[in-house]
Amino acid sequence: MAKMWNANAMKWSVAGMSLAIALAGCNGGGTAPVAKENDTGTPAGTDTPAAADKPFVITMMNLSVLAEPPKENDPVIAEVEKLTNTDLQIQWVPNGTYDEKFNATIASGQMPMVILTSVTPFNSNLKGAMRDGYFWELGPYLKEFPNLEKALNPQVLKNTAVGGKTYGLNRARSLVGDGMIYRTDWLNNLGLKPPTTLDEMYEVIKAFATQDPDGNGQHDTIGLAEEKSVRGFKFILAATGGGNVWEIKDGKIVPAHESQAYIDAMNWYKRLYDEKLINQDFAITERTQNIDNGNKGLFGFRLGDNDFITRHSELFKLNPNAELDTSSILNGANGQKLLMDNGLSGSFLIPKETVKTEEELKRILQYFDTLSTPEGQNIFEWGIEGVHYTVKDGKAERTPEQSAKYAAEVIHLQQAMQIADGSLAMEGTLDKYTAKYKKAKKEAAAIPDVFVVNPAAGYNSPTYDEKRTALDKLINDARVKYIMGEIDEAGWKAVLENWHRSGGDQVLEELNKEYQADPNKK
Repeated sequence: MAKMWNANAMKWSVAGMSLAIALAGCNGGGTAPVAKENDTGTPAGTDTPAAADKPFVITMMNLSVLAEPPKENDPVIAEVEKLTNTDLQIQWVPNGTYDEKFNATIASGQMPMVILTSVTPFNSNLKGAMRDGYFWELGPYLKEFPNLEKALNPQVLKNTAVGGKTYGLNRARSLVGDGMIYRTDWLNNLGLKPPTTLDEMYEVIKAFATQDPDGNGQHDTIGLAEEKSVRGFKFILAATGGGNVWEIKDGKIVPAHESQAYIDAMNWYKRLYDEKLINQDFAITERTQNIDNGNKGLFGFRLGDNDFITRHSELFKLNPNAELDTSSILNGANGQKLLMDNGLSGSFLIPKETVKTEEELKRILQYFDTLSTPEGQNIFEWGIEGVHYTVKDGKAERTPEQSAKYAAEVIHLQQAMQIADGSLAMEGTLDKYTAKYKKAKKEAAAIPDVFVVNPAAGYNSPTYDEKRTALDKLINDARVKYIMGEIDEAGWKAVLENWHRSGGDQVLEELNKEYQADPNKK
């Protein structure tokens, strides 16, 4: 790599500088360790008979979500190495120190063999580095690794392709984003059923705010809890018939926020705000505050990540009689629709100057392929047999002690080192709430044509990359003001005009240029 930055400076300096900028916002970084040599003196990663049976060294730059990163002798990582016949040399880097350490890595000329980027979608600088050959194009090799290929969602690959080519191994996430989370014990207390339409949701929220659902004789509950990002807006927008960031109208890409469906979704929220059925301070409420208020029993309905066992475990400690349920399905203006989530949480990239040969590349792809098998998925979904779970009648089971050990030792690695979503892991007995949210996502994803895709996800707009934060802030701030009654429809239209003047027109020109040139456009 150092050679590239010196002797080949004319060829690579622009791409390298672009890469430093592009990845400066990623969740990972640091100086990667140098690949060590095998006992024979053959450099690790060389595909020779002498090295074939030895663990293949993979250096990796990755994000640590823990205050204390995994130790060198971590038992779960050791199990992964054993299964994949690799020697993983992972530089775990806290998110807060990423920029400084990653830029130091670029300057030193030492890149790892695998690097995690959380820039989603890829920005123009990163796309430029890909087009300039900085990273391996992976698409042509995937057919040789059927487990890996199967684990990569085709729609997500299409959305993250650059010039129609695949450069990243996407860490899979469900295409079902948020859903409804509600207190079923409150529903039962009031003789209500889970909502299936926006009107029914309104009635439930109103009842939760006005009819003493907790039975304490006091008017001390709110209906819907929201936060300053208006977390549930996408879910409501899908029900009003809206598009996913962008939509196609008259053969052109247009912003979803200019549709009547978007105004309808804002009006739905505005009604709740005007009738005081939503927390009146939502515009300054952090997500953690919302979750904490739910755990204290201040509300019984929210929209968000329906993995509620990790969000609301405190609720069950404070109130053992509390019951929660979730659903991501509503019957809306266009039937049952969801705005498709991006389906990934970052991507692994493989630099060409570190991984110089196809043989090395294929060994790395084999690592990800092996972890995409049922055996690989079992490690991340269940842990180590006899330590984090036991097998009974062909199914995994955990004692409370094993569950605690799994939470402490495995969960943080679940998608740090692999790309699959765990769907191939063995069946097992899950706790009630984990089973509920997994079932809810599965049911929603199984609905035919349920997903509204972002039609511009695979296209490039340098202007949007540059001005995304400012342009999105214009819309998001105005949305909050509209809900709170600080601006009306005329004020909203004025904001849209400002969005166009502030760079929106250029964004649309760039996106539509690529859209019109795409032979596979819909």
